[in-house]
Amino acid sequence: MELCTKVKANSINNLSDGRYFATFAEWVGFNFNPQNPNGIDLPTAVMIMGWLAGPRIVGEFDDLPPETINNIAQELQLDTIQTDLDLSGSYLLPIISTVIRRIVILPTSTATDILEVIENAKGVSYFLLDFQTHQLTWDSVEQHASVHLPFLQHLCSTYPILLAALFTKCIAYKVNGIGAAGIALLGGNELQPGMRLFDDVQDIVEQLEIF
Repeated sequence: MELCTKVKANSINNLSDGRYFATFAEWVGFNFNPQNPNGIDLPTAVMIMGWLAGPRIVGEFDDLPPETINNIAQELQLDTIQTDLDLSGSYLLPIISTVIRRIVILPTSTATDILEVIENAKGVSYFLLDFQTHQLTWDSVEQHASVHLPFLQHLCSTYPILLAALFTKCIAYKVNGIGAAGIALLGGNELQPGMRLFDDVQDIVEQLEIF
């Protein structure tokens, strides 16, 4: 399956999600923050990773300290991490070659807030603008007082940006128009072991598919 933009699957915590997203995602993320409602423990993550082939595995750590990141990266041999922290002055293991810096967007966030984080970051490969955590839909993004489409278009033309939002309408042409490096879709929960509906995600993937 060929898509018009790269996709990152966020916070996978079950095998159904892992195997589904692995068919088209560039990255599959596992969140190791025990306080995150979509978090996962190491044994379960190892089991799911054993079934996946193709996507790059991302360790998601939210605001966990560098020591925890290094320990888990070492144990799982991760070369890609996602963090909410500025780790430019921190020691990360040499095996970690790719850092995704997540920036959680609030309804009150300003363009200045975001630019300050991005411009001061060092050693970051991608910036993930997360509108999803605070339930901001794509309509909300379009109507945001400061972090609106013209600003995002300017940002994406200058920096490698991934966008995470509650996408609810046709987005393929908008993502292409903005110039984002990719989008992030959130994993879900199984109805029961081995059973998961993907109707909502499939609608989005079909909009992004190149025929």
